[in-house]
Amino acid sequence: MLAIIFTGFAICIAGAIGVSRRLVVSSECDMFGRLWTKAILSEYDIHLLDDYSVMAFFGNDDEVTDKLDSYLKYSAQGKLGAHIKGANADLTGYELGDPANFRKALRLGFAGNAASEIIYGRGRTYRDLDTGEGFDEEGRVICNPVVIDTLPSHGTGGSVSGEELTEKAKSAGDESGLRGMLSGAGAEVILLQKCFDNHVTKSDDKNHLLVNEWEYVIRGSTDDEENYRAVRKRLFIARNALNLAAIYKDPAKVELIVSVAETISPGPLGLVTQALIAEAWAALETEEDLEDLYHDRRVPILKTPEQWKTDIGAVLGSDKVKDKLDDESRKMLDEKQEEITGLSGKISTVTQFKNGLNYDEYLMIMICALNDNVRLLRIMDLIQINMKYRYYADFNMMEYYTGVRFTIEANGKSHEFEDAYK
Repeated sequence: MLAIIFTGFAICIAGAIGVSRRLVVSSECDMFGRLWTKAILSEYDIHLLDDYSVMAFFGNDDEVTDKLDSYLKYSAQGKLGAHIKGANADLTGYELGDPANFRKALRLGFAGNAASEIIYGRGRTYRDLDTGEGFDEEGRVICNPVVIDTLPSHGTGGSVSGEELTEKAKSAGDESGLRGMLSGAGAEVILLQKCFDNHVTKSDDKNHLLVNEWEYVIRGSTDDEENYRAVRKRLFIARNALNLAAIYKDPAKVELIVSVAETISPGPLGLVTQALIAEAWAALETEEDLEDLYHDRRVPILKTPEQWKTDIGAVLGSDKVKDKLDDESRKMLDEKQEEITGLSGKISTVTQFKNGLNYDEYLMIMICALNDNVRLLRIMDLIQINMKYRYYADFNMMEYYTGVRFTIEANGKSHEFEDAYK
């Protein structure tokens, strides 16, 4: 009986030891697995973090699996009689090139900032590239088809017209109104302000492949100069429409235009001449506005009479007006120049003002008016382009990951692990 009891106890002890060993192995796998997820995530790309506040690591399923197998071999293989079959990594769904993952990574990177704190060109430097009338910088064009085909946007279309800018600018009103508009744009606005250049201001002293990065977000062309000219055209259309509205809201200007038109084109043609003069005057004022914007000065959305900069004399002296007048009207214009000069002298003009929006803020209105996905994808394009230009010629967002997922099979039991940057 004692022998039977002793044997029973021995069997129980052996069973308890076996169960304990399996529990220890399982516990160690759980502990090591959580540690290894942190080890994988700790290999984030330092350049992505320093330049764009984005955390992601380079790799693929096979590379991560190989690393985990090495960790397993060192930490668990052969210990406590464990039977380790190996690890299996699956990173699907964590690609940085996925817009949803990138947006999340961006929000994490700028979680401590508020968009309203950096609006109005905070920390940006005036570039002084040109007068805004030409393109003085070397126009860079991305021609490599591999680079173009692997861009996150894949050539996604979409932009903002001058008419849309006009309406959005009216709703913004002024700097405080713009701040309210941008407060909901979040991390993307902060990233643009802190990390990307435009034709008038720059964010930092790092190397940027494109000169006009904000303009790229608006237009999306791989031709740097085309982006610049497309945005300038939109600015002209918007400012011209707003200036024309300002003319017709000012009774003194309307009265002056009518008087001048009746002087040089009496009769039914006077209405045509009125419209011609108003359009030409708005266009001339718009050219002055663009000159100010490209020199980092402010231009009000809808000007008051005191903020007007040009006079009608300059309009009537321009070839744009003279070429569109009939012969009789041109003759009358020359003959009654003194009388017309007297009429135009009734409205005084100024050349400078402090209120209004600068170039950055007008462009930010256009950027916020873009489709959310288009805006995000083009920002991703710029990051990929600059990472290629600065650090890795083969950089591709789809090869970087914001999280890790893998399984470990030990003693016939699967242990699943998953973690991401938080």
